[in-house]
Amino acid sequence: MAVERKKIWYGIGTGLGVYVGMRYLFPAAVPFLLGWMLASMVLPAARWMERRWKIRRGIGGGLLILVITVTAALLLWKAGGLLVAQVQGLLAGTSDWGEKAGNFLDSCCAVLENVTGISAEKSRNFLIYQAGLLVEQLQNRLGPACLGYLLTLVKGIIALGGGVLVVILFGTLVLKDMDQFRKWIRKSEAGRRIVRITEGLCRAGGRYLKAQLTIMLLVASLCAAGFWILGNPYFLVAGVVVGLLDALPLIGTGTILIPWALLWCLQGEYMLGLGYFLLYLAADLLRQFLEPRLLGQQIGLHPAVMLISIYGGFFLYGLPGFFLGPFSVLVFQNVMKEVNCCMEKKRNAEE
Repeated sequence: MAVERKKIWYGIGTGLGVYVGMRYLFPAAVPFLLGWMLASMVLPAARWMERRWKIRRGIGGGLLILVITVTAALLLWKAGGLLVAQVQGLLAGTSDWGEKAGNFLDSCCAVLENVTGISAEKSRNFLIYQAGLLVEQLQNRLGPACLGYLLTLVKGIIALGGGVLVVILFGTLVLKDMDQFRKWIRKSEAGRRIVRITEGLCRAGGRYLKAQLTIMLLVASLCAAGFWILGNPYFLVAGVVVGLLDALPLIGTGTILIPWALLWCLQGEYMLGLGYFLLYLAADLLRQFLEPRLLGQQIGLHPAVMLISIYGGFFLYGLPGFFLGPFSVLVFQNVMKEVNCCMEKKRNAEE
């Protein structure tokens, strides 16, 4: 009974520790973790360069880390430039949208006049007046909010630049003495426990992230290709947005594609509406096919636990909870596994 009570208290303490760590410590530790990961990745190549070309490990590895970071930044910059260009084209076409919306409103008011006898002009003026009031209220509320978001964006860009610099510097500094650091960590019992927890976490977490990103990438690619086939000039932006929304629980591709298909049908474009509906079916079937195979089987979490962790992560961490929720469950699972193992060894030693 005492052992079970200890396990309960250990579980409560571990859960609180995981929450505090993920909420407050993990964001600050991300650059250092990425630097360590990059140093581990380039270590074999740095050793080879040191043996073959007599280039010091810190210099060769630092150059490799710099090349990897700059290449990733350039790829993101190119992809971001393409997205911005398509968003600008999308915003430039808002005048056409306004004209189409006006025509759609006229047709709806005409149908309303035939059904109820209310003048189409009166109903149209009433709806336009109400829409104007709504837009005015939104402008009054969004003005200060947009300024706050702009300041947050500027702070985020500065933090991102500083984080990238920390990743490069920390990875370069650690690389030179990586072998000594590993030996020092494995010398102590606490270090060995941390290593076992980290290794199990990296295996499960890596598989989870790989599976989730693979599903998101495939769904976004499928949607972008479908939008391109359907003649949408903003196929890349639309594909990325739908792919990201598909990854969010309780939302999915249907939130965008089904209303979009209905709008095309209301405008008389029945083939386009059918195409968007078929694209929704294809994207949904793709996720339904991939999710149990890539997520549940890869990380060993029951689908119900996975859903609870994602949904709870949103309440605890906000939008990053999509990743941090399941990651917190994996951390808790691996820490408790190590705690139970230590308690079992201690009890066997006492007996």
